[in-house]
Amino acid sequence: MKNTHILIALVLVAALLMVSCRNNKKIQSQELSQEEVQEMKQALADSVLAQIDTLAEQFLDASSQTFNLKTMELTKAEIIVKPDYLLDPSVASTLVTKSQKINALAIYTIELGIRQLYQMPSNDIEEVIAKLAADVNHPIDTDFLTSDATRSEKIRREYEICKERGDIAYFWQYQYALVTEISYILAQNPELYFRIITGEQWRAYCRLVDFKLNAIKKLAEYDEEMAQILEFRNKYRVSNPNQEKERIDHSIETVYQFHIANKDKFIAKRNALLQ
Repeated sequence: MKNTHILIALVLVAALLMVSCRNNKKIQSQELSQEEVQEMKQALADSVLAQIDTLAEQFLDASSQTFNLKTMELTKAEIIVKPDYLLDPSVASTLVTKSQKINALAIYTIELGIRQLYQMPSNDIEEVIAKLAADVNHPIDTDFLTSDATRSEKIRREYEICKERGDIAYFWQYQYALVTEISYILAQNPELYFRIITGEQWRAYCRLVDFKLNAIKKLAEYDEEMAQILEFRNKYRVSNPNQEKERIDHSIETVYQFHIANKDKFIAKRNALLQ
């Protein structure tokens, strides 16, 4: 009986302490000035950015090991059947927000590579890319985008410029849009693309995607734009968390079947980037 009384007393004390702590936190938050709140946010941002730098280095290293759709080789028979799933250049003129334009820039950049892969004319797309890049102040100019610099060199330059100008959110938003567009492209013709992507290249690509998602998750702790990207990703998630954890070990055949089964989801996700 005594033990029961003691237990009840302990529960009551614990409850009172919890209420007290909540009230203290409330009072403290009310007493914080805007400057103090800003300082706390900046401290969090500095801490997160230090972690992002580490992720970025791993990301940049991995970027040289994955596949590049632009440099793949098709047979003459495959080149004849042109893709009908590319975004029309005219869509760019209908976009209003900066976010839409960043996403469209990523889409057209990937699709420029697809056009080159299929030996299609690309002048109109190059003009659209140049216009969008100017509109959103893309961190590297179109000359550098089309130069002989390696992909890793281009990505590193983008990251360094974004970091210098305090706009690291731009870098990761653009990178996320690239991933979304690549998934869309792969789902359109998995029979073709997963014939020419090796297992090693796919594993490197999965590591690349993981670095991007981890960076966005960290930045979302204080950055509203990154939080919105995280919400978008959760809303249009194609694979469940367990599948994402295991995807690096999936065989090309498994990945191929997954893209066939989820084609509509990949299309909806990519199209939502422009809404």
